[in-house]
Amino acid sequence: MNARMLPLVLLGVLTAATPSLAHHSFAVHFVADRLITVRGTVSDFTFRNPHGVLLLAVKGDDGAEQQWKIETNSPNILRRRGWTEASIEPGDVVSVEGYPARDGSHFMRVYRVKYDDGRELIGQRPDPNVVSGDD
Repeated sequence: MNARMLPLVLLGVLTAATPSLAHHSFAVHFVADRLITVRGTVSDFTFRNPHGVLLLAVKGDDGAEQQWKIETNSPNILRRRGWTEASIEPGDVVSVEGYPARDGSHFMRVYRVKYDDGRELIGQRPDPNVVSGDD
């Protein structure tokens, strides 16, 4: 291969790999017809595209601490639902109801965040056919 072709070949390889970095489908990662609830202390909250991320320290049934990663909608959608960058802060104790990861990991997609004082933030639009894990 001559030196002139190498940049074109590299560009082709990089372009072909780009689709693997594309946005993923909700259904690929989460169980859409089931909700679970976890309660814990917020470790971190990021409010940026393509999804916000809430990290929650949760005490498991065995008493050991688990780190849960909770994916939200995009900041644009969250703002329309009343969220801000300061809606959730490290140290807040919250209950998060959401759609569990298909692989059983400590990962979920937020449905809503509830505070002890009754405030709640809606993340994912509710589906009336989904049965809550609290029922």
